[in-house]
Amino acid sequence: MDALASRRSTRVFTPKALRTVSSSQTGSQMGSPTPRTQSPQPRSMQEPMLVTTWDTSMPVVAIGQSQTGELHVLDAQAPISQRHAVVFGMQANDTLVFQGICDICVLKGTVRVYEHESSGQWDRVYSPVSHPLVSLRAQTQTKDEAERDAEAQHMYELWATSHNECEVVVAVRAVDCGLEHLGRVAPAYASLFTGSVAADSEQLVQAIGVPGMTPMRTVNAGVQVLQTPEDWAQALDQASTMPQRLDDEFEPIAPVYAVAGAQGQGKSTFSRMLVNRLVARFGRVFYMETDLGQSEFAAPGALSLTLVSAPVLGPPFTHTGRTEAYHAAYMGVVTPKNDPDRYAACVLRLAQVYRDHVRSERARGSPAVPMVVNTQGWTRGLGLDLLYALCQSVCPTHFVQAYDPATSDASLVDFATVEGCDPQVLWITGMSSDRMQGGDAGDAGESGRRVQKLAAHDMRTLSLLSLMYSAWTAQGVATWNMHKPLAARTPVRVPICDLVFWMGEEDVPPSQVLRAVNGTLVGVVCVARAPGAGAHEWSRDEIRGLYADGVSDQAAAALSEPGARMLLRSHVRARMGDDAGPVLVPQIVYGMPSLTATTFLTHALVRSIDVRSGHVHLVIPPQSPAVDSPMYRVVGIVKGPGPSAFGVDVPVQAMLDGGFAERAMGASSGRHTAARRRRAPMETNVGIQEAPYVSVEVDEGVGASAARARGGQTRRALQ
Repeated sequence: MDALASRRSTRVFTPKALRTVSSSQTGSQMGSPTPRTQSPQPRSMQEPMLVTTWDTSMPVVAIGQSQTGELHVLDAQAPISQRHAVVFGMQANDTLVFQGICDICVLKGTVRVYEHESSGQWDRVYSPVSHPLVSLRAQTQTKDEAERDAEAQHMYELWATSHNECEVVVAVRAVDCGLEHLGRVAPAYASLFTGSVAADSEQLVQAIGVPGMTPMRTVNAGVQVLQTPEDWAQALDQASTMPQRLDDEFEPIAPVYAVAGAQGQGKSTFSRMLVNRLVARFGRVFYMETDLGQSEFAAPGALSLTLVSAPVLGPPFTHTGRTEAYHAAYMGVVTPKNDPDRYAACVLRLAQVYRDHVRSERARGSPAVPMVVNTQGWTRGLGLDLLYALCQSVCPTHFVQAYDPATSDASLVDFATVEGCDPQVLWITGMSSDRMQGGDAGDAGESGRRVQKLAAHDMRTLSLLSLMYSAWTAQGVATWNMHKPLAARTPVRVPICDLVFWMGEEDVPPSQVLRAVNGTLVGVVCVARAPGAGAHEWSRDEIRGLYADGVSDQAAAALSEPGARMLLRSHVRARMGDDAGPVLVPQIVYGMPSLTATTFLTHALVRSIDVRSGHVHLVIPPQSPAVDSPMYRVVGIVKGPGPSAFGVDVPVQAMLDGGFAERAMGASSGRHTAARRRRAPMETNVGIQEAPYVSVEVDEGVGASAARARGGQTRRALQ
């Protein structure tokens, strides 16, 4: 990192005198961002803004579903709770903003959402009030009409029998995926998908509302609506339609898009839109996540490379852990400040995996798959050094820079100092300016709809809760089970001898390793599917051989990074003697897993360790039944640092799930005791002392590391 910092340019690109760059400019680097008009006055000084232009006079058909699955037309005055779906017509450029979760199928025409042109297939859209609300925009047919499934075709037939033709016909279907019950586990997030209905939206809700989806006519101060401003649209058009470059052998170069900017500038939102544009063009796109604290597809604490083949229509916590990463590296922290060298090495490894995939696809004659790189929001000091290291590793062909014109803060990499990297630079203004409709988050409008402004730790909590409570249907559809506490779930029973315990930099005595790991959140590591050049590629038989008599000393060394300190089982067996019987201890490694031989799979909660039988009980999020289970490749777990060292930890809400929080509050205050006993007469009034791995008194016992109290206080900017 020191060598990189010495080459870093001290020049900072600050757009004080902005100039317009014409579309005919063909240089690889746009010198300045496009100027913006003056930001509007704060929303608190304005009237509620109209966001839904769809007219209630447009034809609508409400559809119900019988117990046998038959669809039928409902009366227009039927209660919303009886609706299975609604089909309605739209005119070109009509907009519809809603809060909630629903399935959308465009039966005729096209609707644009998150820059994805939806037409002919069912798309599940998530619109929580904690993020900018989703806006659907109707447009005339821009591509060939897609084939509808049987249910969508039946809905269109019910519509066509009683109404005239419209330019766009949309079906909205109610869903019960389980995520809307998030408030049962974490009451603070109970209103993310549900809220009160404003007076000016009652007619709209009665016309096209379905259970779990609330359309909104206007928004008040504090409510943001997802928009695609002009400069974003221009950058998306340029990035997604530009012809591919050719290499020296006249082969197309796979496009690599790096999105950079400070915190809160909308990098993740823009990256999501860009992914949807590229999926429509190329069919597949790699997404490299380099933000440890706010990941898109992987859980917090890991850097991942994920192959995306479907549009992304929701914030990160709606799809955390739903797609197995093509390759991932686990660090167990939410910031790279304590180990920047390993962070840079992880980014380099993910870039190498991507280039290996591109070469193999080219050898088979397949088209190149582009990649989108979402960077972290730390762009000063060491963070800028890491951004330089990232650019040197991934060599982007396009560099999207988000900036805030209000503060003229637009630090940019000087690519003249990055060898072999000459990208096309695109400028976009950030969310903090006039990007979104809405005002100060946290305000309540006239409708009484309370807006929650989520901090970074809230985002991590939502992602971890979504991961730990995830579930799958038999058909491979993603759902959530918020009604079954983690303490009531059946764990996976794994022999201790079959695991490698990577302890990182934690200086824990070997005799205390099992005690330190018990009751904590760990990273589950498995054998990599894409080993690096020159690395040993583990066959299925070799992986099975690891579990014949436990992970061998040689395997533990091959699966760990060079230089790691190891307490090998053979040393323990030699010290105990031949008459000691089987040695039920894991391979303990004071270091991290190899970046080439292993990959991060998911997080797991160590529920308990049975030392007598030699088994570890892990609560692992279920894997998709639609793909081969990667569980046979699991070789160990990684214990990251505690919360006091920026480590990833179990959300407190998951620990108190199961009635412990309510009983603890009742035990401390003595209120509502009679009502609580009527609901659960067999429960004792013990309170939080019954909650597993939680103590409010002394720091002792299983899971005794102190949890950090997060009060939402203002933090200093990272320097």
